[in-house]
Amino acid sequence: MKHGLDAKTTAATPEAKLIVTQSPFDAFVRKYGTIPRRGVFGYFVHELGRRIVGGSYPVGATLPNEPDLVEQFGISRTVIREAMKCLAGKGLVEIKTRVGTRVKERSNWHHLDTDVMVWYYETGPSVEIMRSIKDLRLALEPEATARAATRRTDEDVTAISSAYGEMVSTIGDINTNADADLRFHTAIFAATHNMIYSQLIDLIAVGIYANRTLSDHDEVAEGQKRSLPYHKAILDAIVARDSDAAIKASRSLLESWRISHYDF
Repeated sequence: MKHGLDAKTTAATPEAKLIVTQSPFDAFVRKYGTIPRRGVFGYFVHELGRRIVGGSYPVGATLPNEPDLVEQFGISRTVIREAMKCLAGKGLVEIKTRVGTRVKERSNWHHLDTDVMVWYYETGPSVEIMRSIKDLRLALEPEATARAATRRTDEDVTAISSAYGEMVSTIGDINTNADADLRFHTAIFAATHNMIYSQLIDLIAVGIYANRTLSDHDEVAEGQKRSLPYHKAILDAIVARDSDAAIKASRSLLESWRISHYDF
């Protein structure tokens, strides 16, 4: 990922000083993010968000004032103000008139916001956040899988089976396989027929995407191959309407989740 002073920059316009980040997560943000990575506003929000989450602006710190940000990034005060409002909406900062914009305690951050999750990964996720995500997935996914087993329709089974079949046939193609993996889990969450559960798929989506970003190709491919029996056990349990087996299979899959250099 390129960012900061080493990043490529735009040219010709007053926005030329804007830091444009090239990240492995750009494609993911285009599909799942809440703030598009395009235009002055979008790039600035993501750059500042990364700096906050990554600790360049630690908790309790006051962000540079508007004149300094105008000078640093070559953007308008209007863009800066709108970006600060956006970050405040994600719980990262608190804006106070005549005092400035302060970074809030992490307990206030909206950690399930897709952009915030991506910023964690882009800045090198800590063991703490990786363990937290895994712990939350362990609380959510087995129960979602159990509900899918008891509530699924024939159409749900077809969608889950189709995704699994593509996972089997695309071993070695890590990007296509990861997309099929996400469709597998999306279909399971949809099979709960609970609209709130269905919207929690973003948490899984960023984890699946991160697997292929934080590890090398061969390790990702081997991990995808190794995961197939766990996914098959989940599929079989849902087909059999066996909620207990679904819970067990889902937990086994999550317990097998490993990313290189992250012991969690």
